[in-house]
Amino acid sequence: MTLALLHRLSEQAHEIGASFGAAPQEWEAVRTAFSAAMMSGDGVRSFTYILLLMMIGAGLEWFYWTYSYASLRVLLNTEPSSPRQSLLFGLRRFWITGFGLLLFAVAAIGSTSAFVWPPGVHDMVVTLTLTLVMFRFIVIVADIVLSPGTPQLRLVPLPDRTAFTSMAAVALFAAVGSVAWFVPALITRIAGTPNLAQALRIGLGTLIAVALLLACLFTRRNREDVLAGRRRGLLPKFPRSLASATVITVVYALWLFGYSAAAVILGALAIVIAVQASLRSVVFYFWRDKILPEEPPHDGRESEEHHDSVQQDLAPSIILPAVRLFVALIGIGVCALAVDVPLTALATSESPLARFSFRLLGVAALALLANVAWITVRTTIDYRLSTIDKVDEHEQPGPGARLLTLLPILRTTAATVITVMLVLSGLWTLGLEITPLLAGAGVVGLAFGFGAQSLVQDVITGIFYLAEDTFRVGEYIESGTSTKGTVERLTLRTVALRHHNGPLHFVPYGTLGTVRNTSRDWVIEKFNLPLPIEVDSEKVRKLIKRVGEEMLNDAELGPLIQQPLKGKLYRVEPGIKIFRCNFRTAPGNQFTVRAAAYKRIEVAMNAAGITYAGNLPLTRTLDPAGP
Repeated sequence: MTLALLHRLSEQAHEIGASFGAAPQEWEAVRTAFSAAMMSGDGVRSFTYILLLMMIGAGLEWFYWTYSYASLRVLLNTEPSSPRQSLLFGLRRFWITGFGLLLFAVAAIGSTSAFVWPPGVHDMVVTLTLTLVMFRFIVIVADIVLSPGTPQLRLVPLPDRTAFTSMAAVALFAAVGSVAWFVPALITRIAGTPNLAQALRIGLGTLIAVALLLACLFTRRNREDVLAGRRRGLLPKFPRSLASATVITVVYALWLFGYSAAAVILGALAIVIAVQASLRSVVFYFWRDKILPEEPPHDGRESEEHHDSVQQDLAPSIILPAVRLFVALIGIGVCALAVDVPLTALATSESPLARFSFRLLGVAALALLANVAWITVRTTIDYRLSTIDKVDEHEQPGPGARLLTLLPILRTTAATVITVMLVLSGLWTLGLEITPLLAGAGVVGLAFGFGAQSLVQDVITGIFYLAEDTFRVGEYIESGTSTKGTVERLTLRTVALRHHNGPLHFVPYGTLGTVRNTSRDWVIEKFNLPLPIEVDSEKVRKLIKRVGEEMLNDAELGPLIQQPLKGKLYRVEPGIKIFRCNFRTAPGNQFTVRAAAYKRIEVAMNAAGITYAGNLPLTRTLDPAGP
């Protein structure tokens, strides 16, 4: 095989040498024939027709710009309110300038049917017009994307100097590439000089390859980025310029020696990888006003407004995988066109390798779709979770507690479902029959259900607990097994309870039993006051009521109280009266209110001369006969 490859390379090199050897003679013949044709009547008439075509196309485009340039000028002089609006402005600019180019192309090519052309001239005129249209189209797109003169409308994150340099390079490559795409084939059809066409094609291709190599080799990383990486202790990256130069050299060599399909596939793969590597910065560039943090306050403290300004927007995280999928599909389509084999032929081919390759493409497409679906679900859930305030163990769980409970489980369930569907769909795409697998999975699942009844019970019980909203993350619950604590997290089988002393208990749903939730709606807090037997009960009741009204009117304690503090005589014991006090608050606030109530009641009782039972003054009798 190696000898055959070397033999083919030798033949291709000999053919290239022969083409360059015969090209001067064919060029001389073409030049002589062209000069003679231009001096003839047909040549003069054809040249006149060409001028008329250009005048028709340019005149129609000029007439269009007479009425449309004002709109374009407004776009160029308008400052977009956001990076996303600059993208909208770019689409409008493309529509305005692209429609003018379309009018020129239609008018110039359509008018050729109105003239009688000498043999071969009509083909030449249409080809040269298409060359000009292709060049202008590439320049228009590059001008909209790079916007060298209007940085506020730029669609890629590039500095001004790089934008100008890139625009000039794109214009040069567009001119050379357009000529290389159309002119050699035109020379072969009209003049019948394949050697000249081959030499021209190779010369222009070599020029493009050399220009790309020079651009890669003279492109260096920013020195500041390199120094910053060294300061962070990062290892030096593999030079991208060297990798790019290697790929360009290999693609050029494959194309030069006749392996055009392999060259196109390798080039498309390299371009897809390069685009995928830069897509994140490009997509997030349009949301830089919402993602990039603003300068924090100079006092070193981060304000709430600054914290809100750095919140990440949800849209770019969802758009990015969709764009990646689109780029990958374009690369697959280019590779399919390069091998010049229809997809239907691959699907019906008798070659096992061809059929397997086609099925691998299907699996790759399914994997990309699954990735887009998963990233969309995960990003949406993570973003929603980041907007929910964390539960404070000293406060009542807010309305977001249920989302904090269900969204993590939903995320895990979605990942499981997407993975299972991807595996089953991939196996079916590869030609494996999944019906026996599903039947076998059903039997295995039935056996597993009988063998792990407690596990199944835990999962099903947990589903009903969550569906009935029995408890949420951040709530304090007590189970029938006397396990109690604050709900920290939930899984498909267990609930994690943090005891108030610190231990973390993992309780299966099936063993929870009756659940007592002490964090819902409101709580009534009760406490007793032991007072002496001789105190006036009505006076004490009014004193407690007055303290409750003062607490209700307090700026800090009032919002925490739902029903004010009240007290009444609860029971009488030998030498002591027990007064029962109660109030109602939201769950979690009762401890703060109770402590404040103790303090205020103590102050009020001291002012009224009332003491607690067992705190009476001691009386000591002295013996008069003593010393």
